Formats: sequence, C-alpha cells, structure tokens
Amino acid sequence: MMTADETVAFLRKRPDIRLIGIDGLPVSGKSTLAESLIDALGAKVIYFDDFILPKKDWPEPTEPGFPFLYVRYEEFFHAVEALATSGTCSYRLYDWASGTLGGTRTVEAAGGLVIVEGVSALSPRISALYDLRIWVESDAKTTLAAALARGVGPGSGNGESFSCPALSAISKRNRKNARILSLPGAAPRASHALAI
Repeated sequence: MMTADETVAFLRKRPDIRLIGIDGLPVSGKSTLAESLIDALGAKVIYFDDFILPKKDWPEPTEPGFPFLYVRYEEFFHAVEALATSGTCSYRLYDWASGTLGGTRTVEAAGGLVIVEGVSALSPRISALYDLRIWVESDAKTTLAAALARGVGPGSGNGESFSCPALSAISKRNRKNARILSLPGAAPRASHALAI
C-alpha cells in the first residue's frame, strides 16, 4: 500500500515517467490525487472536466448514463493523443460559470510531467499512451456521500451522474487497463491502483 506521499517519492525516483493517466468513478478522489502530484512535482494537467459541451447543447433531460452525453470525447482523446505523440496539445476550456466554451489552453510537455485526469483517462483508445496508469478506487457509500456533499448525483439536476450500470462496466474495463496495485488514496475516502 502506498500513500499519496509515497507515490510522489516513487515518481521522483522515476524520471522516465512523463505522462500519467488518473481514472476512477466520478467524485472518487481523482482530482485530489492529481492536485497532490501537481503540488509536489510541478506537473501540468489536462482535466477531463475541461471537455464539457456548452450547456445549451446538453440533451434534455440529462439522464445518468455513460458515455456522458455532455462531453466532447473526440476533443479529449485528440488532445491526449496529440500530447503523447507531439508533446503539445491545444483545446477549448469549458467555462463552468457561464456554461459555454471559454478560452483555449495549450499544454506542452517540454520534458516535464503531465497528468491526464478524469473518468475516461484510461479508456482503451488512449490507455497505452501513458507511462503510468492510476485507478482511484472508491466504495459506493463514500462516493455517494461525497457526491451529495458536492451537490451532484441523484436529484441534483446539474447533469453530473456518478453511478449507472454502463458506467460501472466501463469503469471495470478502465480499471483493468491500470494493471492494478493497491494504494490508499490522497483522499481519505479513496484508494488508488497504480500500474506502469
């Protein structure tokens, strides 16, 4: 078992690891772990949540399901593929305050560490591109509590779903892509799986 601090120490000993994918169910602690690694290692990050469609383009009503109908998946995959192959990518950010697309963000690896964080980060299409794959494991009870505390999930009306049969099946597949070792998480409610 490794803590977030032990994961940081591991990464400091592995300068060959340049691109990391962090995946897990919604509200499982992925961003918390990513922020820990960013703070400690000065990594750059691509957040899956930056690839939301403009709110006007969301299907109504927004139903729990996976793949999420309000995500720009092709743009997300293209950004990760471009970063892995050319060392740079650019994409439009979702502006959560206005519900529209905002400015363009460019990420350049330039020999540094880059983290790709989000529910689809270990999708089979891009999983092999990473030097390190991390799965954030969270049990249903604590995930539900975290979701409700964050104002998402059943009855929230904000479009973010965190549990459905299709998402569970996809999550099992993405978790498998991580070739798992157990790690307790950066977030107290989560544990992490790490694979190289």
